[in-house]
Amino acid sequence: MKKYISYIIAAVLFLSACNDDFLERYPLDKLTNETFWQSENDLKAFTAGLYTEFDAETVWDDDRSDNQAEAAYDEVVAGQHTVSTGTWSWSYLRKCNYFLENYNNSDAVREDVKNIYKGEVLFFRALFTYGRIKRYGDIPFTTKVLTNEDTDVLYGKRVPRADVMKQVLADLNEAVKLIPEQRAMEGNVTKWAALALKSRICLHEGTFRKYHQLGNETEMLQHAASAAKKIIDEGGFDIYKTGKPDEDYRNLFTQLSLKDNPEAILYKKYVKDELGHNFIRYMVESHKDGLTKDMVNDYVCNDGLPIRLSPKYKGDNTLVDEFTDRDLRLEQTIVPPGVGFFTEVDDDEVVPRLTQAKGAGSGCTTGYHIIKMYDNDEVAKYDQAETDLFLFRYAEVLLNYAEAKAELEEIDQGIINITINKLRERVATAPMVIANLQRDPDSDMTVAAGYLDNEVPVVLEEIRRERRMELACEGFRYDDLMRWRAGKFLIKKTLGAKWDAFKDLTTVSGSPIYDHVVVGKDIYLDENGYIDLYQTQLPDGKIFDPNKHYYFGIPLGEIALNPNLEQNPGWDN
Repeated sequence: MKKYISYIIAAVLFLSACNDDFLERYPLDKLTNETFWQSENDLKAFTAGLYTEFDAETVWDDDRSDNQAEAAYDEVVAGQHTVSTGTWSWSYLRKCNYFLENYNNSDAVREDVKNIYKGEVLFFRALFTYGRIKRYGDIPFTTKVLTNEDTDVLYGKRVPRADVMKQVLADLNEAVKLIPEQRAMEGNVTKWAALALKSRICLHEGTFRKYHQLGNETEMLQHAASAAKKIIDEGGFDIYKTGKPDEDYRNLFTQLSLKDNPEAILYKKYVKDELGHNFIRYMVESHKDGLTKDMVNDYVCNDGLPIRLSPKYKGDNTLVDEFTDRDLRLEQTIVPPGVGFFTEVDDDEVVPRLTQAKGAGSGCTTGYHIIKMYDNDEVAKYDQAETDLFLFRYAEVLLNYAEAKAELEEIDQGIINITINKLRERVATAPMVIANLQRDPDSDMTVAAGYLDNEVPVVLEEIRRERRMELACEGFRYDDLMRWRAGKFLIKKTLGAKWDAFKDLTTVSGSPIYDHVVVGKDIYLDENGYIDLYQTQLPDGKIFDPNKHYYFGIPLGEIALNPNLEQNPGWDN
């Protein structure tokens, strides 16, 4: 593993030289012909540096959605972001292109070995490129390394989204062919990871085209379904479970090693004293995020029914009532009532706790404190937490397959059984039966609810609900809302639990926790007594402009350099 880390360091040092300034000082051919590309280790070092594009610490990414909420509102959720939000760097694309132009320069490396690394880089180019498509739509794009003389490209127009997607799809298809099913080193991209990425990207692109009326969505949805189905049929993956539905879902995310986990398609490997992470510590000490009431309400009861349809739902006057007889993913994602996870002082184990509590330490904005991915044994390890973190897991593939088939109007009970019901089986929730589905009276996926332009069929709504429950805190929700043209979901009030469920809580020793809190001063409530998180921060509410906010604005400085870029709609001012 030390050798693996050294490859990363070597790649970083090498790649730091591969910028425009470097190209002005040193000839490209001197670098490639005399100092690099001469061994497999050179190829390995270069590709190791590309893994930085992966973000494994996804627990904060849902803050940019209706799933989670920070103490200070996210400017994107509030519709207050500007053209300076985000990034306009294309150096990663250049690195990929640089490799693809030079990897084949040596006869000392076998062709089949070189092709593996080629496939790996094509995977990363597709990953990066589609990330930019999601953000900006049409983008500057090339498959060659540019020089100062390539003014037609450097100062050209953005390439249409559909044209760039052809290259993304070609890259993914070739990556699937070239990358083997298994790799010697943990955490390296495999054929299955390439298929999982293809499924993810094609589902996003297909649904985006459909709901934004761009056309030609069927092909992409078919690609999403077929890639997922190949993993299901041939990949040998399965849903992790040990027969303990009250803990299996949470334990899935707290394992030191994912090497033998049947759900792990690709993960980021952490190793003691060499590569660690710190986000588990941040969950307690720094980030006070909480899940929203809207998110909590979407969890079904253990009879498989939404809370408005289930006779088992007991209401939310207390946290005990709210968690009783619910899908067990709820209490394995959020701190359940009466259960201590974080220690404030010796006699005070923290149960669901608000940021307004006395003392320092753990707390959250909404009363629904995240515990998914939290491991008590890892919290004290500053920058040295060792739990492996998922990049692609089998559950997402199952959800992609079910959604793609539903969008293609090819869904049936057999597909539900091998996808949705596999996930429900882990947590002992009643299976979904298409013939028995009813529209949730609180559905926000009807035209009448005012958030969508088109009615969503009941089966598709329930597949989307399952996706929200299963993938909570994993960074998918914002992208899902954008591709479904459901951005107006972001304008909902950001609410938390009922204040009445918290105000009389005490420490383990019996000391009041909230006796100092004054409603209207320290905490703000809506007319029904729910925590209204941004009542004073956003007195006029959040905005979402569907003619603007499905894309980000191009930085003005870039347009000044190249007027041919043209600004995205709505961002001119």
